[in-house]
Amino acid sequence: MFSPVLLLLLLTLCSLDLFARDAMGPERSSFRLNEIGIGGGYASGRLIVSKDDFDVYPLYVRIGFDMSGAVGLSGSTSTLQLSFDPFVNAINAHESGIETGVTVFLRYFYPVSHDLSLFGEIGSGPMYLSIETDEQRNPGFNFLNQFGLGMQYKISEKLALNAAYRYRHLSHGGLRDNRNLGMDSFGVVGGISFLY
Repeated sequence: MFSPVLLLLLLTLCSLDLFARDAMGPERSSFRLNEIGIGGGYASGRLIVSKDDFDVYPLYVRIGFDMSGAVGLSGSTSTLQLSFDPFVNAINAHESGIETGVTVFLRYFYPVSHDLSLFGEIGSGPMYLSIETDEQRNPGFNFLNQFGLGMQYKISEKLALNAAYRYRHLSHGGLRDNRNLGMDSFGVVGGISFLY
């Protein structure tokens, strides 16, 4: 199941990397591409109605933009990043299925050394949940809200490893005529990124 999706994500990552290298000129703008990455992880939670556990296996691409200059952080060692993280996550609850969508993150990086930065992140975005649950009823549109803390370790000037611990809340926000108890989970994600 994952091999075609992983192949698609890797091809997307490589093509975005080539595009970014062509697009980067000698000038640096106040809003610029600074990261393209791929990652995965594991999250788990407990369903409210049945009290059964559920597991989520995230797989995502990250396209990050340094917006520090646009918000007055120019010259600062800290970085404010806006990222778009399309994802396809396997989910196992009463039945198996997928979550797919895109999360828009704001991520604040604080360097603690030349190679290591800590970050806080908050994000939300639309998604499709393919399984029926007592909490969300029928498969369909939802939002995925995420909050996390993590670290980024540069293994070179152009390559970094990332790890984060996240709280996730899935909800349709009352936009559907279904029950909306939400689904909460906690998880870890990690990945590798090209830096610009």
